[in-house]
Amino acid sequence: MTNIANRVRSVNWQQVVVIIMIAMVAVSFDACKSSGKLARKEKKAQIALYKKQMREIIDGTTKLTIEEQDQLISEAINKNFGDDELNQLILEASERSKSSYAEFNKLLEQKVAVARNKLYDLIVNKENLSADELEQELNMIKEENLENGEIDELIGRLEKKINDMRQFSSVEMTLKSKLESSFQTIADASKAGNLSMANSLIESTLNYFTAPDIPVLIVISREGSIVDYDKPTTIMDYLNFVKDQKENRNTVDSYQLDTAGKIKELDLIKK
Repeated sequence: MTNIANRVRSVNWQQVVVIIMIAMVAVSFDACKSSGKLARKEKKAQIALYKKQMREIIDGTTKLTIEEQDQLISEAINKNFGDDELNQLILEASERSKSSYAEFNKLLEQKVAVARNKLYDLIVNKENLSADELEQELNMIKEENLENGEIDELIGRLEKKINDMRQFSSVEMTLKSKLESSFQTIADASKAGNLSMANSLIESTLNYFTAPDIPVLIVISREGSIVDYDKPTTIMDYLNFVKDQKENRNTVDSYQLDTAGKIKELDLIKK
């Protein structure tokens, strides 16, 4: 034990501390050296990637949108790598992006013009399309995603027109169904010998019309624009005719309404 203690006391601890510190500095230097190499390697890889992306923008093979291209170019500029070749590619990519943006705007203007003309035609319904057909045309325009205020306003107008057409069609079908049901019920009541009910039904049916003497035309035949009519009558006479014949031989072809929503003219057609 005495020998060991003597040896420990004989160690120059100052020298030991210096050696340890030198070793630590050496290790730290090696670490910094490795870190510096890694940073340079990463920078080189980033520069190579940006060069590749700039070339894709320049030759038009990039899959990025115009906005994404602008963002990428800004990123490359902000990195400030100090690489002459990359800087030149950034300039060329910027010019190409501006050119692409101009082409995009020109194409967009053309699409907007086509959509505008189409929407105006649909709003006035030049081709007399149904509500469903108008909606199909409208959906094709919506798929363009033009994001234009004027187009959005025209789309809103067309949507309102389609909605109004459907509401009118619904009312029209309801009124048509009610009339035909009334005609058939009058005939059935008369056929069953219940004339008081038939007369009551006639009175209630007249409520759909502006007056008992509104004109009623019965279409005998129709070939294109050529239409043959039976002898004109009035709604009162026609309803009494149905009662007397105990049969409903005609169906509603068309009618016109007044401002109050009552029928002022009625066309029937033989079943």
